[in-house]
Amino acid sequence: MNFVWVGLILLSVIYGIFSGNGINVANAVTQSIETSTKLLLMLSVSMALWNGMMNVAEKCGIIDNLRLLFSPLLRFLFPDVKDNPGTMNYISTNITANLIGIGNASTPAGLKAVSAMHNGTNTADRNLAVFVVMNTASIQLIPTTIATVRTAHGSNAPMEIAVCVWISSFVALTVGILSAKILFRKT
Repeated sequence: MNFVWVGLILLSVIYGIFSGNGINVANAVTQSIETSTKLLLMLSVSMALWNGMMNVAEKCGIIDNLRLLFSPLLRFLFPDVKDNPGTMNYISTNITANLIGIGNASTPAGLKAVSAMHNGTNTADRNLAVFVVMNTASIQLIPTTIATVRTAHGSNAPMEIAVCVWISSFVALTVGILSAKILFRKT
């Protein structure tokens, strides 16, 4: 796939040069580098802020309280690991981070949860399938990453999409979990 993208970019640049638009191609490349760098810096600062907030929440016991709040739902969704407190802690930390919109902070806990649930084969079991679905289509109460991107591109109201994010992520999560539960009934 990398070769396809590199090929398309090279063909575009070559076509731009031979069609007399070389200066426009050079300007577009320069402008996209500048825009990408600004966006990268803004996302990095946002990620650092929210990762720090997640660490503070963990140290203050907020994560533990949320884990207790989500415990009944998580026991239903992950019946095969409900008696493993370490795995359930990783799962709840991951879900909590996704819920408050800091998916980047959820990655370490998610990787630990996947490692703890790995069944030693090259196939996913029911718990792993549900967990992947929950990560992919997680409900975000505070969509921080998209708000940061919208702010970087000049939005005056970056959080105005929150209701749309809630609705679409709830529908995607519900359909995904139901599909995983149906397709992995007795694995």
